[in-house]
Amino acid sequence: MRRATTTEGTTMNADTEDTYLRDVAKRLRALTPAQRSAVLDDVRAHFADAAEAGRTPEQAVEGLGDPATFTRRVQAELGHDADRAGRIRRVLQWTAVAMAVFTAMFETFLWPDGMTFGLFLPIQGDGFAVVLWSLVPALVAALPLVVPARARTATTVVVLAALTALALAAQMTFVPTAMLAWAALIVPVIARHGRPAPAWRIAGGVLLMLPSAQLLSGALAGSWGMDAEAMIYTAVPVGLGLLLLVGRSWPGVVVAAFGAGVLVWGTLDLGMLFLLLWWAGGLFLTVGLSHALAHANLRRTGRA
Repeated sequence: MRRATTTEGTTMNADTEDTYLRDVAKRLRALTPAQRSAVLDDVRAHFADAAEAGRTPEQAVEGLGDPATFTRRVQAELGHDADRAGRIRRVLQWTAVAMAVFTAMFETFLWPDGMTFGLFLPIQGDGFAVVLWSLVPALVAALPLVVPARARTATTVVVLAALTALALAAQMTFVPTAMLAWAALIVPVIARHGRPAPAWRIAGGVLLMLPSAQLLSGALAGSWGMDAEAMIYTAVPVGLGLLLLVGRSWPGVVVAAFGAGVLVWGTLDLGMLFLLLWWAGGLFLTVGLSHALAHANLRRTGRA
């Protein structure tokens, strides 16, 4: 058998190092770019030191461990929670499912003979048909939780499109469920490297003030008067929006609890503004829970 030439040996060594670096880089995508670059520089230095000491790339790999073991060790040293993004996604997705079930229960008892809040496709039928229809969003929202990881992103996009279409075309009480499903896709990405940038907190605060803007615009248009009760309803979302600017998890818990309370209140006090109240509760729940999860349980990292 022909011996490998020096050039061939160098190429094989480079291939081993490049393959290892690519695998490690792929597994460290949840770290910040600066952290990932520092770790990869350390790996390159390790391979260089091994070559100077006369060790092969395979022996260098043995010293580091396989890519999976090495990256887990690095993440632990950096204080990085490898499953943080996945945990945020699961909590928000399960909340979307729970929201859909809650909506189904509410609608089944409220409109046993049919639903009338649809924008284009109001649903009519007997009680059993209403029950089945009301549970469709819950089943759809649960799909990203049960599919294999490799199909999760594509499934989530399809689920979001389906829930949004259902909310707009068939039953607008599905809107809070769609909000939570969208948050399950977006929030893990923005919180992957730690606390989100201040711009996200500002955006969340502005979103929470939207119901107040709606109330003020209605008052200016003469749709309703601004009595003491209406002023309280206007001031509370503004206060919660300002509270969300605090970069801690507890303001999000307060906002989410308020949103859940508004949703329950909406089921008990039906009126002309029911749909606006229902959407506002879903908005507060979604933004508050997203904020709380994105700012919770963060540890300082040991590497810049």
